[in-house]
Amino acid sequence: MKVYEQIWFEDIEQFLICSRRYYMEQKEHKEKHAVISEQETREMMKLGFSVERPVVSTELFGLNLVSGPHVVVPDGDKWKIILKKSAKTFKNKYLMEAAFHGYIFSSVGFIISQVVIDSPYFTKQVDWRDGLSRLFGLIENLAELKMHDLPDPKPVSQCKTCPHVLECTDVLVKKQDLLAVHGLNEKTRIKLIEEGVNNLSTIVQSEKLNQISTESFEKLKKKAISLLQKREIVLSDYQELGDGVFLDIESHTNKDFDYLFGILVEDKYTPFLCENEEQEYKTFTDVLSFLDQTNGAIYHYCAYEPSRFSSLSEKWPDLKPMVAKIRKRFVDIYQILSKHVALPLFTYSLKSVARLYGFSWRTDLDGLRASRYFQLWLSTHDGSYLKTVLDYNEDDTRATKLVWERLNSLRNN
Repeated sequence: MKVYEQIWFEDIEQFLICSRRYYMEQKEHKEKHAVISEQETREMMKLGFSVERPVVSTELFGLNLVSGPHVVVPDGDKWKIILKKSAKTFKNKYLMEAAFHGYIFSSVGFIISQVVIDSPYFTKQVDWRDGLSRLFGLIENLAELKMHDLPDPKPVSQCKTCPHVLECTDVLVKKQDLLAVHGLNEKTRIKLIEEGVNNLSTIVQSEKLNQISTESFEKLKKKAISLLQKREIVLSDYQELGDGVFLDIESHTNKDFDYLFGILVEDKYTPFLCENEEQEYKTFTDVLSFLDQTNGAIYHYCAYEPSRFSSLSEKWPDLKPMVAKIRKRFVDIYQILSKHVALPLFTYSLKSVARLYGFSWRTDLDGLRASRYFQLWLSTHDGSYLKTVLDYNEDDTRATKLVWERLNSLRNN
C-alpha cells in the first residue's frame, strides 16, 4: 500500500478542527525536522536511556504516522511517555493524543505502560488504549479523504484566522449554501428552511416570511446579494470615523499577562513590550501615558482590547481613573462594520476582512502561535522570534487601519 507523507499529531488536530484545511495544506506539506533521528531514538531506547524529543514512526492505513512526544522514559521492562502541556485543565483530546503516541511506540516494539499528561496545573496518568478505537476510526477517515475530492467548507470558530476564508466563501456561495451568510444562527437557518428558503437565491427572491421580522429579513437579503454579487452593501447609515490611533494587544496564553501593546499613530508603529508579569504594571502605565498624549478615537477590532483594559484596571485599582478616561475613546471597528455593512464573506474577522481588501500579513501567526513565539524568544533570546511577533502585531494594527479607511470610503461614496 502506498505510504503518504508524514502524519504527526498536529496534523490529526488540524483534521479534527477542519478536514478541508488539513487537506489543502497537506498538499504543500513540508517534512518536519526532528531534534534527533528515528534511528538515534531507537538506538538510545535499546540501551535503556530516557530520550527527549524522541521520534518513532509506523504505518497504518497507508499513512506514515510519526510520534514525537516530549519525553520517553524507562518504566520497568516497558516505557512511559510524558506529554507536557500548559492548559489549566485536562482536555479530552489528550486521550487521543496519548493513544496516538502509545500506539506508535508499542507497534514498533517499545511497549508503553502509560502516558502522563504533565501541566504546571495538574498531572494525570492515562491509559492510552482507551483512545485507540476513536483514533483508528479517525485515521481511517483521514486515509480515505486522500482518495476523494476536497471536503466542503464547514464554518467553525477557527475560520477567523484561516487564510482560506475567501476561497471557502466562494465555494459556499456556488453551492448557494445558507452557511455563507455571516451571523446566521442555527435557529434562524431552521426558520428559513421551514418556510422554503433553503438557498441564497431564494432569500433574494422572497418578499417576506412569517417567522422573521421584515427588518431582519431585509438585512439577510442584502447579505445574500452581497455574497452572490461579490460586493459590499451598506446596510444602514453610519457616521464618518475620524482620525485616531489603532491598538492591538497580544497576551501570554500560559501565564495570563499582556506581553505586547502595539499602537499605530500616523502610520508609525510603537510597540510596548512586557517580558514578564513583574513588568506588566510599568508597561501598562507607559501605554496609558502614551495613549493619553494622542488625540482622537482609539480604534480596535472586536472586544478584546477593552476587556483587557478592564481586567488590568481591576488588577491595579490606582490606574482605574486613567483607564476610564482612555476607554471612553475606544471605538470597535468590528461592531460598526457588522452592523452597517454586508460583505461577501461568511466571517467578518479581521484576518478575513483585511484579506478581502488585499492586505497580506508578513507572518503565518495567529494569537496562540504568537504567544508561543514570544515564549521561544524568552527561552532562546533569538531575535528572529521577537521580530516575527512584532511584525504580526504591527500588521494587525495596519489591517485595522485598512478596514477603517474602507469604512470611510464606503460611507463617502
